[in-house]
Order: sequence, then C-alpha cells, then structure tokens
Amino acid sequence: MTTVRRWGLPAWTALAIALVALTVGLHVELRAHVFGDGLPFYLGSWGAMLVGGVLIWALARALGDRRELDARVVRAFVGHPLRIEVVCLLALLAGFLLSMIALTWLFNVFETEVGADLAMSVSLVCRVLFLFTLPVLILDRSGVTIDGRGAQMPSIALKVREPWRWNGLMPVLVSLALMAVLFLPHTGYPGASMALLGFLCAFAVISLCEEVFFRAMLQTRLEYYMGRWGGIVATSVVFAVTYALVQSFDAVSQLPGDDLVHDTGLAMLTYAAAGLFYGYLWACFRNLWLNVLMRIGVFMVLIPPDLTFGIVEVL
Repeated sequence: MTTVRRWGLPAWTALAIALVALTVGLHVELRAHVFGDGLPFYLGSWGAMLVGGVLIWALARALGDRRELDARVVRAFVGHPLRIEVVCLLALLAGFLLSMIALTWLFNVFETEVGADLAMSVSLVCRVLFLFTLPVLILDRSGVTIDGRGAQMPSIALKVREPWRWNGLMPVLVSLALMAVLFLPHTGYPGASMALLGFLCAFAVISLCEEVFFRAMLQTRLEYYMGRWGGIVATSVVFAVTYALVQSFDAVSQLPGDDLVHDTGLAMLTYAAAGLFYGYLWACFRNLWLNVLMRIGVFMVLIPPDLTFGIVEVL
C-alpha cells in the first residue's frame, strides 16, 4: 500500500499527460482545434475552474474541520474489502459500457430509428442501473463487508448537516458565473421548452448517478490507497476515458469527433479537466449535492442554443 500511495499520483499524472500529448500529437485535426478555434473555450473553462479550485482550497482550509470529516470517511470503510470493491466498481463500469454498445447494436439490427428521446432514455437507464443502483446494492447495502455492516458513505455524502460543508457553494457559483460571462454572449441560450426541461431533468439524474459512482464510490476508495490527489487524478482519467469509449453510443457524450484518438484527446481536455474540479470539490466538502449542482450548471451554460439532439461537449 505504501508503494501505491507513493507512486499513484505520479503514475496517473504521467498517464494523463501521455494521453493528451499522444492524441494531440498524432491527430492533425485535433491539434488544429486545440491550438485554434477551441483554445478560447479550453482557456476559459480551465480558468473558471481554476478560480473555483482556489476558492475551494481557501474556504475548506479556513472554515472547515476537514480532519474530522476525513476521520468519518475512514470509519465509514471499516470492515470493507476495498480492493475487491474497486474491482467490482470497474466491472460495473465495464458493464455500463457494454450495455450501451449492446443496446446500440440491437437498435441497428432491428433498424430502429434512435431519436433524441430514446437515445437519452438509453443513457439514463444504463447509468441508473450500472452507476447507481447496482453499486449501491452491492457495495453499500448487501453486506459485502467483512463484519456485515453497510457503508456509512451514503449518509455522509447526501445528509449534509454541518453548515461549513455548504461553503463549497460559493466556488461553484463563482465558476459557473465566470463560464456564463465567457460563453453565453457567444453561444446564446435556448428558449424555455418542454424539451429543455426534459433534458435538464434527465441530466440531473445522470449527474447524480455519475457523481455517486465516480466521486463518492470510486475516488474515495482510490484516495485510501493513493492519497487525496492520487485518487482525484486517477478518477478523472477513468472518467474521461469512459466518456471517450462510450461516445459513439451515448446521447450525453456528443464529442465532435469520429474516431477514438480524437475523442480521447477531447475527453482528456474537457472531462478530465472538469473531473479534477469535481474531485477536489468532493474531497474537500464530501457534499455530493455541490457536485451535482456544478454538473447541472455546466450543462445549462454550455448547452447548444438549438436543442435538437444530444448535448455538445458537456463537462
């Protein structure tokens, strides 16, 4: 475990840098996009999240009792075989990817036209099943623990009673405000409609499922082995690679590319970068509602003005 903790952060950081360098270096169109029209978007979104990250650090350090909160998290995993649980989480993640591929294949075989509503329904159902329901049942409620106790993490993550753990609302709102100032004047904003409301509700559920899986479950366990930042970086890479792999089968991950190299590069520059913010927000406050609010806010800021199909580059 000492070796994993020592080398976890450098190894995953090196992997993230290698993925970005290789994809940008090998793909001419991606390189032209990153250093051309896409550069203002990346600098703006990264800058907004960096400002938010600094605020997270300042507020958590000055106003919160993080040591007591971290102790609660450690106690929550007493009796849990964390290595087995990490393997289970990765297996469920593979199940999510395979289910998306299988359903897309079935639709193609039966020549079913996949409209926006059906595509979003598939994305929603697969996430609810593999990223929320099964992980909660297997890891938190089924008695997989050594002593038969369920984990206390759901209570810590969702029943936030300490006022200081809501201080993370400020960096969330500041980051979203900066993104809105930077992007909305150029992208416009969609008018109110039932389609917008439907996609917003669906994305709220998707955000909750993903934040429960990637942050509350996977990252928290990886932090135990690799330290805080090792867990954050590792989870961010897994988060981004998942979106790159599922891109062709998912209504939510509409990255503007047509091959795995291009999609991986864009996912690392968008989803992995955003994952660092989500991960740090979770690590400091352990308040999952802040993560979900941030995800929904980014969706509202970056949603295309003409809401017809899919969501483009949602972080």
